[in-house]
Amino acid sequence: MPRIAVVLLVGAAVLGACGAEEPTTSATGTSTTKTTQAREDRAETPDLKPPPAVTVRNGEKTLELRAWTYCYGNGCADGMPPAELPDIGRADELTVEFPLPDWSFLATFSPADSECPREHTIPLTANGDGTFRLTPAGHAGTYDVTLFGQGNGDLFVSFRWTTGQDGPLPTPKARLAVVADHDGRPDSYGVELMLSNLAATPADASATITVWASNGEALTFDATRMPECLAEGTVYWDGPDGQGLAAAALGEPPFTYEVDVVLDGVRHTAEATWPDDQIVGNEPSVALDFTPPLPAVD
Repeated sequence: MPRIAVVLLVGAAVLGACGAEEPTTSATGTSTTKTTQAREDRAETPDLKPPPAVTVRNGEKTLELRAWTYCYGNGCADGMPPAELPDIGRADELTVEFPLPDWSFLATFSPADSECPREHTIPLTANGDGTFRLTPAGHAGTYDVTLFGQGNGDLFVSFRWTTGQDGPLPTPKARLAVVADHDGRPDSYGVELMLSNLAATPADASATITVWASNGEALTFDATRMPECLAEGTVYWDGPDGQGLAAAALGEPPFTYEVDVVLDGVRHTAEATWPDDQIVGNEPSVALDFTPPLPAVD
């Protein structure tokens, strides 16, 4: 019973009320965005056979982790991570084992004991023998780590890890959704603009969006910032939806987006084309590349 899954799936499930980066979508079926489909509708079955345990080793200690959310075999089960995560201790890297073939894994790192922590997701490296290599992400520290596995089903497991060295740092990302395709015609399912993996969450942020249709007609409007507690380094605008519909009515594609954001007094600009610059798997969002670059973690 396959599902459509995205990286933000992992984060929102771990953060609960704090929200997530990409936003985004949770393993419990909720979503902080309207443009990303987190999973297909599925029936939950009372007589479930869970997937095998995921084994995590640090060379001295071993954890056998059971999925707290999964779709496997004849059904699906939704849950939450344990209130107290099993702790693998301190290590420079970990080995992850899973007995089923043709599975892959992502790891999402969230600083432990933070109210609305920054998240960083990296892929595990397959060793070719059913094991995977997991290396640190971000600055060395103590993290709550959620593994998302996908193969003939999918699963989530979580544990705590104190990394012994720095790993790759998250890089800023930005996406925008205004116009969408509806049976071959321009439409809109709402306006969404998200910046993530910034060096810090700005105290003050505003965004102005201009949409140009191919006929030269244009519409400019201010986006509506959402005040929710999101992952550190994330800014999210949602709406106004009416302006999205007005933009879709300007004419025919391609549509050009011009985006002007001001973060704590610093202006950043970007331009993208819909549908040419759509993010595969996150349609109708387009990727944005800002000048000057968005502030990054160092």
